[in-house]
Amino acid sequence: MKTPHALLLAFLVLIAGTAHGNRQLAVRNGCMSCHADTELDAPPWPELATQYEKYRGQPDAASIQGEKLRQGKFFKNVKAHRKLSPTNAAEIMQWIIDGAN
Repeated sequence: MKTPHALLLAFLVLIAGTAHGNRQLAVRNGCMSCHADTELDAPPWPELATQYEKYRGQPDAASIQGEKLRQGKFFKNVKAHRKLSPTNAAEIMQWIIDGAN
């Protein structure tokens, strides 16, 4: 009887760690420099989350949108976007699609 509870707890910790990890990934990649509460014109996280919620539940949406971000299809000449690895871009986009919490 204790095993299912332990598995549930481990799953919840994993989910919470993943969401927190993706925020940390955004921090490590410098995303907060422009997308936090700054004077720059970059949209803040809640606005991005609202804009990309239409992709929730769509397989490969994060990878596709992440690659568009890296290639400059959203914003031209943003070095930080181009420097993202495909994996990091997809993980950050998935975090945004999931609500950027």
